[in-house]
Amino acid sequence: MFGDLKDYINQRITLTKYEIIDSTSNMLAAGVFVLVIGFSVTFLILLGSIAIGFMLGHYFDNYGYGFLAVTGIYLLFIALCLIFRKNIKLFLANIAVENAMNALTNQEDDEDEE
Repeated sequence: MFGDLKDYINQRITLTKYEIIDSTSNMLAAGVFVLVIGFSVTFLILLGSIAIGFMLGHYFDNYGYGFLAVTGIYLLFIALCLIFRKNIKLFLANIAVENAMNALTNQEDDEDEE
């Protein structure tokens, strides 16, 4: 009987180690994915801003005015983000909670299948 209890405890420890490895690898993969997407979006915004600056500069017959207009657009965007920061924080928090609940539900479903 004590041998069975010892085997059960060892198996639970091994299972816990595998669950920790699974959670850690999922978090690491999600972090790398966010970094890759963030890096890509940053370059997209940078190159898009340069293109729009040149296009507006051609329209205004002065490239300085084109890039100044792009800067103004970014300042307007920042001002809107500051004005609506509570709504934006609430929206992002709701997304985070929803994802966490989905992750817990998926983890519980995986445990039920075993």
